[in-house]
Amino acid sequence: MRGAERVDEISRGHVDTLNVSVGKLRSAVWEHFTITETVDGKRSKAKCKYCRKDFNCETKTNGTSSMKKHLEKEHSVTCTKTPGAHPPNPSSTGDATCNVRSVEVGSSSNGKRKRTNEDPTQTTAANTHTQWDKAEFSSRIIKITGQLQLQDIQGAFSKVLEAYGPSANSSSSHHRPSTTSAQHPTTSSLVPMEVYGRVAEKNKMKKSITENQSNGVNVLPIVGIAGVGKTTLAQFVYNDPDMKSQFHHRIWVCVSRKFDEVKITKEMLDFFPQERHEGISNFAKLQEILKEHIKYQSKSFLLVLDDVSENVDYHKWNKLLYPLTSSQAKGNIILVTTRNLSVAQRLRTLEPIKLGALENDDMWLLLKSCAFGIGDYKGPGNLRTIGMQIAEKLKGSPLAAVTAGALLRDHLSVDHWSNILKKEKWKSLGLSGGFMPALKLSYDELPYHLQQCFSYCSIFPEKYRFLGKDLVYIWISQGFLNHAKRLEEIGWEYLNNLVNLGFFQQIEEQQEEDEDEEEEFFLGSKIWYPMSGPMHDFARMVPRTECATMDGLQCNNMLPTIRHLSIVTNSAYSKDQHGTIPRNIKFEGVNCRKHRH
Repeated sequence: MRGAERVDEISRGHVDTLNVSVGKLRSAVWEHFTITETVDGKRSKAKCKYCRKDFNCETKTNGTSSMKKHLEKEHSVTCTKTPGAHPPNPSSTGDATCNVRSVEVGSSSNGKRKRTNEDPTQTTAANTHTQWDKAEFSSRIIKITGQLQLQDIQGAFSKVLEAYGPSANSSSSHHRPSTTSAQHPTTSSLVPMEVYGRVAEKNKMKKSITENQSNGVNVLPIVGIAGVGKTTLAQFVYNDPDMKSQFHHRIWVCVSRKFDEVKITKEMLDFFPQERHEGISNFAKLQEILKEHIKYQSKSFLLVLDDVSENVDYHKWNKLLYPLTSSQAKGNIILVTTRNLSVAQRLRTLEPIKLGALENDDMWLLLKSCAFGIGDYKGPGNLRTIGMQIAEKLKGSPLAAVTAGALLRDHLSVDHWSNILKKEKWKSLGLSGGFMPALKLSYDELPYHLQQCFSYCSIFPEKYRFLGKDLVYIWISQGFLNHAKRLEEIGWEYLNNLVNLGFFQQIEEQQEEDEDEEEEFFLGSKIWYPMSGPMHDFARMVPRTECATMDGLQCNNMLPTIRHLSIVTNSAYSKDQHGTIPRNIKFEGVNCRKHRH
């Protein structure tokens, strides 16, 4: 009975504390409340000790009676003690404890209850006093049980965080979640690595820059999802010998996630002589200094604003870049890298460079250089075979190749590489600097309604192409669109936002003569909305609490919270030699077992 005695001690100590704090209050009701405010020495406000509800208690009607009703209704506590009948002292508290300890179940060796011999008068007195003590003790048990349940919930939540990583709670939050990891500032220096692919994009950019000899400033955006190589391409162009000879000033600024015009202006000035702006933090003064440098030197400049993620309004951008327009030189260029297509469309004066996936051959070259180092590696042929299979699974993402290459480099063995291929370890959200955390950073910045619409689409197969109206109707049917506007209208708004942020692609297909669709055509083209390969892989990672996908008929452990299940199999319904589709016994067996349970 050590455990029972411990509860008794806790309860007794807690009740003693209550009695001391209540003092000479006339009603036993007050023992369940804490006085929070007094006026002229009289009680005016009190708080329930169980649910923390506030009460006005200036009058008897508003005070004792309402609080007593609250205790009986909400906490099953009955207060029958009359004023002055039992003064609150340690002995009364001890009675409650004695009443509990007088009955011990299972503590004696013979298994019988311990009984006490009392005369009728003592028993009657004890019963009169016991009625309130039992109620008090019952309320204490309820409170302690609630605290223990809360601790159990907190412990379970901690285990979830351990299993899914520190960002597991962000995808379930209805509020704006915190970012996965801190942003690492970029520089203009290329890491000592060969750049594979992007030759066509680089040549297109160089042509746009060299042919531009107009007055003022032109903006050339580079747009793409996280990890696609926007910064690397900008570094590639920035360090090109032709660019070095064309521009007198080359400036590189990594824009923080929070738009800070003072910080950005200071970093631009760092590429000019510093004696005139050190210690100055006034934005207007910094702008004047920058304008003087640009105007009176009359030299061309190339400015790179890397990772512009926040959708800043046009007025703020104009204000920030205004000093640069004072340049008398021709051919000034601002390169902007961004994940947000709407930012590019707002700022651009030249056609944006949209980065897509790398070709498989370039992916293998990049992966090989990350795993073996630059140069031709003469190693086992079976490593090459496994490596090429991994490169194909990376879906053209350069950052995924860098992530996988770092894992492969740990052990140049067939077992290690095969294990990485089988488990697809490069997709882990726990890898610092990995490509999945980079996508998670973009996902965490989405409002909840866009997270919900995006993650639901993970149950569709890879390379699935949605028609816009179908996607909108799917979201409506799932109840994702709750708004005062027409549901179709808000659905298209959500879709456009997800396209602008890179979560869906927008692909045009020429209209065929027999097409009868009307809503999905624009200037003779049909519009499709697929996810890119890396984005689809990521989509399957984040909604594990509500959505699940089975590839084939393999057995998966699923959470009880799963609401949407997709079974993807190439052989589930295949035609035989006569063109008929045979029954899929395995699939039907799965469904039968599901319905039986």
